[in-house]
Amino acid sequence: MSPAADTAATATARPAGGSRLDRVPPRLLSSAVGIAVLLLWELLARTVYAGSYRLSPPTAVVVEFFEFRGLYLRNLWHSTKTAAWGFLWGNLAAMALAVTATLVPWLRRSIGAVVLTVFCLPFIAIAPILRLITGPGNATPIALSALAVVFTTYVAALLGFDLAPGSALDVIRSYGRGRLTAFRNVRVRASVPALFAGLQIAAPAAFLGAVVGEFTGAHRGLGILTVRALGALQTDRIWVIAVMSTIVATGGYLAIGALGRYLCPWSPALDVGAVPVPRIEPGLLNRLAGLAAPIAVVFVFWYAFLWVFGIEPFFAKTPVDVWAELFSVSEAPETRSIIFGALGTTMWTTSLGYVVGLVGALASALVFILVPWLERALMPIAVALRSIPIIVTTPVIILFVGRGLLTTTAIVAVMSFFPTLVNCYTAMTRTPEGILDVLKSYDATSAASVRNAYLPTSVPALLASARIAVPTSLLGATVAEWLATGDGIGAVMVTAFTRNDFKILWVSVAVLTIVAVIGYWLVAAFELRTLERMAPGTSR
Repeated sequence: MSPAADTAATATARPAGGSRLDRVPPRLLSSAVGIAVLLLWELLARTVYAGSYRLSPPTAVVVEFFEFRGLYLRNLWHSTKTAAWGFLWGNLAAMALAVTATLVPWLRRSIGAVVLTVFCLPFIAIAPILRLITGPGNATPIALSALAVVFTTYVAALLGFDLAPGSALDVIRSYGRGRLTAFRNVRVRASVPALFAGLQIAAPAAFLGAVVGEFTGAHRGLGILTVRALGALQTDRIWVIAVMSTIVATGGYLAIGALGRYLCPWSPALDVGAVPVPRIEPGLLNRLAGLAAPIAVVFVFWYAFLWVFGIEPFFAKTPVDVWAELFSVSEAPETRSIIFGALGTTMWTTSLGYVVGLVGALASALVFILVPWLERALMPIAVALRSIPIIVTTPVIILFVGRGLLTTTAIVAVMSFFPTLVNCYTAMTRTPEGILDVLKSYDATSAASVRNAYLPTSVPALLASARIAVPTSLLGATVAEWLATGDGIGAVMVTAFTRNDFKILWVSVAVLTIVAVIGYWLVAAFELRTLERMAPGTSR
């Protein structure tokens, strides 16, 4: 992602007019904003929030870090190393799946179903299950870190393979060469820019998975350090952990992006978060097959997972067991009351935060388009904040908002806001100049340009962001419920684990995953229908 490059290349895709601030270099504006934020942060912490255990001044954060730098650096190194191993194994698995889906097209839908299911899994709940398999070591954080990157890298690699130029593939076919030769000589090279875009997003995701894994029984790492700091209300320590994690996650995001631009300077900026959903072929049989095949594949993988690792029946539950717990056994009504009652709370707070985040992001993107100097000052910060894992911002939001349901709403809004803002703004900067020229010839106002040009152009990016935000919003909600509120299905899963109630735990995982997948596909169906009517060329 390179918003600065997009801005420079599409400077004409903005309303005429401006101010002196438009001529100030973006880096200077961003630096000025950063300094102003630090000064305001220090002032508020020393005055309004003094003694409130909510906001630590930057000077106190620095002092805290250097006083206990050995503790912080040891745990930071442990979490970073864990994330790096997960990043490696997860991306290798994702690329292997993408290669298989490309070379064996009839497997693409099944592989996509498994990858999507992994993306929708509630990490808070599967961490205890993985801990049963891997034991008390570092394997669970590494596994969660690997699972966190599979979806993004798989989608990016698949997109890159599909972007191979048709003319080059035709040349390969004209020489009588097969699919493997075309893949090796054309598709692999064409996939590099998109692959780097996926790896860029996967870096902070790997860090997120590692820290979540450390919450469930680890002896070292920023995850367990955060839990202890929250329990003891050590505000300075929480802020030190947040700042360190931000630097590491953002650094990985920016470093991979810079490497991608260095290796592929000819390629435009790509964002796998705005990739449209694949189109299902029309016809009743195709639609039934599109629904039944992925479900069957997921069930097969579920049974295979239990069989390969040989988990004891007390800990492991099959799909049949989950169905029985919900509908067959004598305790089923009580189980349904617990699960669906908690799910209702989670869905309400998640939906509210989800909508607030998307609407706020779209409105902010429009402001950035209409006020260029504001975008030059704030967009680099927004891009950096986009890469921060939610597990880092959650303790900070808890300090400010408290431990009520509003915390969940705020965390979900933050999770959906920044990715959607970057995607929508990037789409708006690519508004065709011809449309803007026509509007200018009619002396159209800024409101008319927004209504007739910028908003329609941003629709594909907005819908794609909304689709991706469904599982991530539920993840943010369950993290908040686990760490802060004590309500919702996140709290139910944590309570079930502490009581060794693996029936409730597996039922919660299954129900929440199904809700996430259904939500994803509902938004995807709306996205396809909308794009077919407004922008048919963007659906595929």
